[in-house]
Amino acid sequence: MMKFLVKGQRIEIVEHEVIASGQIAFVTLKFAFDHAWKPLHKVVQFTQDDEHFHRVLGVDGLSCFLPSELHVGAVKMTVVGYDSEADTTVRATAVPVTLHIRPSGFCAEDIAVTPDLYAQLIEKFKEMIAEMESGSNGKDGADGKDGQNGLSAYELAVQEGFTGSLAEWLISLKGADGKDGVNGKDGTNGIDGKNGADGKNGADGKSAYIIAVEHGFTGTETEWLESPKGADGNSADNSEILARLTAHEEEYQNFLDENKYDQQVQNEEILHLRLLVESLQVEFSAAEMVVLFEYGENVPETYGSKIFTVYQDGIQNLANYINSGKTFCCESNNYALSYNQTDFGWDGVVYTASIEPVSITASTSFAITYQSSATEEGKLYLVPAGSKTEGNTVQNYIYTSITSGNCVELAFQWLQCSDFVTVLTTINAVTPAEYYVCWVGRSNNTKPVVRKVYLLYS
Repeated sequence: MMKFLVKGQRIEIVEHEVIASGQIAFVTLKFAFDHAWKPLHKVVQFTQDDEHFHRVLGVDGLSCFLPSELHVGAVKMTVVGYDSEADTTVRATAVPVTLHIRPSGFCAEDIAVTPDLYAQLIEKFKEMIAEMESGSNGKDGADGKDGQNGLSAYELAVQEGFTGSLAEWLISLKGADGKDGVNGKDGTNGIDGKNGADGKNGADGKSAYIIAVEHGFTGTETEWLESPKGADGNSADNSEILARLTAHEEEYQNFLDENKYDQQVQNEEILHLRLLVESLQVEFSAAEMVVLFEYGENVPETYGSKIFTVYQDGIQNLANYINSGKTFCCESNNYALSYNQTDFGWDGVVYTASIEPVSITASTSFAITYQSSATEEGKLYLVPAGSKTEGNTVQNYIYTSITSGNCVELAFQWLQCSDFVTVLTTINAVTPAEYYVCWVGRSNNTKPVVRKVYLLYS
C-alpha cells in the first residue's frame, strides 16, 4: 500500500513501497485530503508515455488501485477536484509526483485466469434464462408466483358455519322441503273431507356464487367459476426480459478470454453486467411496473405534456423542446433525454419530473436506464402529492417544494458507462403515499442520456 497526503496543490508521499509491473487490482493507493479538498469530487490521474488513466474517488472515496495498464518506467500521478455544487466552475489541481514501476519477471502467457465475479455473473445469467424458459410449475416463465388456491363454495359454507359432509352440503343447495299441509276434517254423513292444500315449496338455497359475493368476492359469475383454481401468478410478458438476457449472455460469453489481461476493461464490463443482472432480477420478480418515461417514437404523444424540466427557473415540457428542435429531446436520438451542453451550456442543472403522481411504498424501487460520460453524485426527489393546493400548477409545486425542502431526497449516483445500463435505487424509510418523482441531470462531464425511467413494485 502507498499513502499520500494532499494539501493545497501539493501531494506528499507518506508511505512508499516498491512497485512491480504486471499487477492487477493489487497495489492500493490511499489518500488523505485537507479541508479544502474534502467537498470536491476527486479523480486520480496517471500519465505514462502520453497516455492518461483515471481512477474516480468521488466525494467520499479515499483509495483506488494502481491501473493495471501501467508498465515498467516512470509514471506521473496527480489529483484533480471538481466542485459540483458551485455556481461557477471550480477545479482544483495538484503538482504531480513521480512513481517508478520496476520489472517483475512475470510472463502473462504462463498462467490461466481464475474464474471470478465475471464468471459468476455469467452463470447467474444462465440460471435466469433457464428458469424463464422452463416455465414449469404453472408459472408464466419465472415472473410471478402462483396465486393461492381460492376457497371452493363448500369451503366457504363451512367457513361460515355449515356442518356436514360435501354431499350433505350439495343437497342443502336445493332448499328445504315445504311443510305438509294440514289434513282436512272428515265430512259429516259420510262425505269425505277435502284434501288439505299442499304446503309451499321452501325458498331456494343461495347459490355458491351468491355466497361468495356476500363474503367479499367481486366479479361476474363466470369469473367466480374460474376462481376455485386459484389466481394465476403475475402474467407479465417475460419475452422482452428473456430476449435481453439471452442477447447479453451471448455477447459476454467470449468477453473474458478476449480481455483476460485488461483489468480496467474487465472492471467496467463487470460493473455493467452486475447492474444489468441486478436490474433484471428486480424486473423479473416485480409484481408491477409503472413507467414514467420511455424513449421512442411515441414520446411526443405519450410524454410531450407529462414530462417537464425546470432550468434557470424556466419551465418547459417535452413538447416545447421537440417543437423547437432542441436536442434535449428530438427525433435524431429517438426522443431520449440528452442533458447536453448544446441546450444547457456548461454545468446546467436541469430538474426533470413527471406531472403524474405515483404510489410509493417500502417495496418500491426507482429504476433509470442511461448512459453517462462520468461518475458523479446525482439528485433524486420525491415530492408529496397530497400537499399540492388547487391554485398551484404541478410543475411549480414540484419545483418550489424541492427548493423549500418539502420533499424526500434520496441517494443517487450517475455511473460512467459507455453502454446503456439500468441502475436501481431502493426506496425505503419513506411514508407510503402518492409522490411526484423528480431527478436532476447536469450538462457537465456526466451529460447523461436517459432512455427509461420507471418504478418497480415487488
